[in-house]
Amino acid sequence: MANKRDPRPGEGRPSKYKPEYCDMIIQYFDKPPQQVVYKETYYSDGTLKSREPIVLGAQLPTYQGFAHSIGVDAATLRRWGSDESKPEFCAAYARARELQEHILVVNAIGGQYNSQFAQFYAKNNLGYKDKTEQEVTATVLTDADKALLDRVAKRLQ
Repeated sequence: MANKRDPRPGEGRPSKYKPEYCDMIIQYFDKPPQQVVYKETYYSDGTLKSREPIVLGAQLPTYQGFAHSIGVDAATLRRWGSDESKPEFCAAYARARELQEHILVVNAIGGQYNSQFAQFYAKNNLGYKDKTEQEVTATVLTDADKALLDRVAKRLQ
């Protein structure tokens, strides 16, 4: 089996990348995190009895969803998002991540998203981590302590 070499410039399948994807990805992710709708109840004569606000969380936009909308896969988006030859897309990709994070945080705090899912998603996709604290203590022996330990050791022999 022959080793594959990297394609030379101009060889291989042409990229599906288009500069307009920069604006499109921002538009896809830039949505209000919540909307308020009202549940209205009426008396039998048709007059308004009550109007109760209900907060609905937006569907979390994903890179997979955006990738599907432009006909590529999420791995391609990640590659474009880290490709230094596409700085405009790198910036748009990073901005989309911030918009996604905002929607997730607002809806997780507001109780519109399942808290376990929100935690899982944030850790696995947004770089969140559990904070762990460790306390390190050390005892420093003085010369007098060392001398005492030496005397005890000699007696035990």
